[in-house]
Amino acid sequence: MKFNLFGKKTKVVVNGISVKWQGYAHKLDGMPIKARTFEFTLPFQNKTHEDMLTKAADFKAQKAMPAVIKAIEVSNPFKLVSVEPALPVTVQPDQKITLKMVFEAPDYNYEGPLAINLASDQVEAIHIEITKVIMQAKGKDVEIETSSRIMSMAKGQIFQEKVQMFKALSFGDTVSKVEISAPFKIVSTDPKLPFTLDQTNSYIATLFVQAPESSYAGTLVFTFS
Repeated sequence: MKFNLFGKKTKVVVNGISVKWQGYAHKLDGMPIKARTFEFTLPFQNKTHEDMLTKAADFKAQKAMPAVIKAIEVSNPFKLVSVEPALPVTVQPDQKITLKMVFEAPDYNYEGPLAINLASDQVEAIHIEITKVIMQAKGKDVEIETSSRIMSMAKGQIFQEKVQMFKALSFGDTVSKVEISAPFKIVSTDPKLPFTLDQTNSYIATLFVQAPESSYAGTLVFTFS
């Protein structure tokens, strides 16, 4: 779109918007610019995941934390004029808010992206990409079908992995120890160690796993003995 600025026509086109939060960028469609100052609204939710908040008795349960947006940074040649609600803003777990931002466009022709960074003092999230999960027991490896997935979480976050024990073990077997491939750590199990596979049709064990301090992509290996 073209708008008049000091008697001249200026064309500004935003062909894509990138919103960055805690190390990850979310891509949005572009938008028409009809005036020197323009408004952009951004829905924001502090999402939590129940499977990452465990209540295992032998370690401190993790609690969902508020998200604090302390500042908003915008890429050149745009400028942030105002934002509502006023910063810093605290968003409680699972709370939804709408950020209303007013930007100033450049006074010359421009076509390109608009990058917005929501700055926070919180620990940045890490990216976990599990390509497959392997169970090791009795000297054999068993791959769990459809186990690949991608997760985003805080450094050191605890998450759950549910496994069908009969994939690698048999009725009556006792599990005294569970190990996991680095850089992950086993924090606890449900049922508690040692446990015996005393159900005939199915035996699901929940393994509480601590994520590493940096992003990871690869195989997750559990060893049962």
